Amino acid sequence: MTDTDRRRAFVEILVPAFRKFGIEAEFVAPTSVRIEVPEHEGFTSDFADAADQAADFPPEAHPELAEQLALGMMRQMRERGIAFGTHYPPRSDDQARYVVLRAFDERGINARFDFPDSLLLPLEDGRLMRTDPTDLLSSLDGLDEEQALDRARAFAAEAAADLAQPQPAGSDQGQLRVRLYADSALPDGALELLVARPFVDGVHEVVVLDFPDRIQPMPRNQLDGFGLTEQQAFTHAVAGSLEEPVQSDSMDALGTTVVHIGGEHTYTGAQLHDLGRHLGDAPHGALVLFPSPPVVMAHVLGESDPVAAMRTLQQLGARFYADADKPITENLYWWRPATEEGAPPRLAQVAVEVDDNSGEVGLYTSDEDFATVLRTLMG
Repeated sequence: MTDTDRRRAFVEILVPAFRKFGIEAEFVAPTSVRIEVPEHEGFTSDFADAADQAADFPPEAHPELAEQLALGMMRQMRERGIAFGTHYPPRSDDQARYVVLRAFDERGINARFDFPDSLLLPLEDGRLMRTDPTDLLSSLDGLDEEQALDRARAFAAEAAADLAQPQPAGSDQGQLRVRLYADSALPDGALELLVARPFVDGVHEVVVLDFPDRIQPMPRNQLDGFGLTEQQAFTHAVAGSLEEPVQSDSMDALGTTVVHIGGEHTYTGAQLHDLGRHLGDAPHGALVLFPSPPVVMAHVLGESDPVAAMRTLQQLGARFYADADKPITENLYWWRPATEEGAPPRLAQVAVEVDDNSGEVGLYTSDEDFATVLRTLMG
């Protein structure tokens, strides 16, 4: 194997190592990796020197070396206050933080540092409790390992008691939520790494961690840390999002009654899981729009002329989508409740075109049942 091939082989191993920790990375020939940084400008780094150093170790050790490089970069970023990767990995000689993690692990609590001075503890409902361990860490300086572990165990016991107490939904803690993302808004390959599921064509529903200062899509490799399956994570996240306050108002738009649901957050799309609370009885379902994260609009089918309602909502969708800072989709959908508990609602894309001269109506639908409903409603 030539030196070029050897270097390339090692650098290619780095990509899955970064992705394991929720870092979007892409190989750039011959020896570089393009790395994306949430909320910051990404960068390309050359790893030729690292590949040369790896040559001193047998090939079977290279995956572990690659992971250590990824962990080191995560550590550097998080020491600068940048939420990069899944957590803050302590340095190998950081006895204080390691004994803290060991003390929690002994109690079956999967604690982790997200920043050097911030410790995250999982709650039973999937949320995270953040605690400041600064005073504890300072008190461990100068102690031998056993003394430090005894003090950390006392801290863990007190924290475990706090975890057992009900935690208010509005507290300043990381919480599981769901958010709708246009596929085009996420980096290539990101969906494979995140707790995400298809919502409609071109849109995914993603479980996110809501912190006071940021929103972070949840990597799949964090599920074990929460003690949750993927379905349980969605169940908790949807329930939490439905608790977020929204304002629901009916308005008249060119003779069509439209229910406008809005919130001062990005989780309004979760209202589609329980749209009946805003619409009341809707035996034929509803026409819905979700052009941006804070907005959902709906019209109960059967309340007025369905073709006129579709035309009006298509105009609203195009306008709101064009004005959105982070648009989701301008498409119109036929909404019906989910058929299985915990599943997303049933959504079928629909559209109508009307020739104003001839009156001819052209209907598009991804579900032929919609055409049957439309004919029924139009008599």
